[in-house]
Amino acid sequence: MAADRRTLYVSDLDGTLLRPDGTLGDFTAAVVNELVAGGGLFTYATARSPYRAALLTQSLNLQLPLITYGGAVITDPVTSRTLRTATPPAAAVRTLITAAARRGLQPLVFVQHAGRDRLCWIDGPLNWGTGDFLRRRTDDPRLLPLASWSQVSLEQVFYISLIGPLTDLEECRSDLVEELADCDVLISEDVYVPGQFILDLTSAAGTKAAALQQVAAEVKADEVVCFGDNVNDLGMFGAADRSYAVANAVAEARRVATAVIGSNAVEGVARWLREHAA
Repeated sequence: MAADRRTLYVSDLDGTLLRPDGTLGDFTAAVVNELVAGGGLFTYATARSPYRAALLTQSLNLQLPLITYGGAVITDPVTSRTLRTATPPAAAVRTLITAAARRGLQPLVFVQHAGRDRLCWIDGPLNWGTGDFLRRRTDDPRLLPLASWSQVSLEQVFYISLIGPLTDLEECRSDLVEELADCDVLISEDVYVPGQFILDLTSAAGTKAAALQQVAAEVKADEVVCFGDNVNDLGMFGAADRSYAVANAVAEARRVATAVIGSNAVEGVARWLREHAA
């Protein structure tokens, strides 16, 4: 590899850069910070919010734009300023919310409201999956229970999650193929709660792949190398020049990756970076 070749390294967080318990290893922090200090290009792409991702990666000295909310939001790690937000059509948002309610699914809606991003849901009894998700975030300043969706602007929604049985989520998606044509809709298993499935909706322009291409152009990267473990990383794998699945990745990610590396339990991404990105 030419010495002046600019390679951008992009890693997913949960199940990939983070260990199985959802924490960042000291070895990973040391390797990434050494890479960045030496002029290397590194960032992450996560379905997490900027707020929660920052809590987990505060030991990293990152400088490049961060890809959050599955690619819907790009932020500046130094100023915490939002650089770009991709929003799906409001009609699609309304359609999904209505269809979810008919199936007894409870949408978790992420929206720009009063100058900040908020996590909203209709206040009242919660099903197990939605309740579990919110209980794990009781200290999250984004939480905003609503009496009605009319309390926020659906035009400002950038991300929706539904948690429920896999069959219900798949049927909801298949029933709305035409209505959600301008959106990206992914269903994946929760990394930390086996058997719990999540449907995530963003704009078609608000994906990890689209955000990765934008960041790569901004930093003038000659090559993009990415790391991931789940189905929401597949688009990013396709957009990158090289893609690496951790050993604990889902079968589809392992199958399409350039190669399979060590698992997140052994900090496989950091080990690969130490060996190949020096």
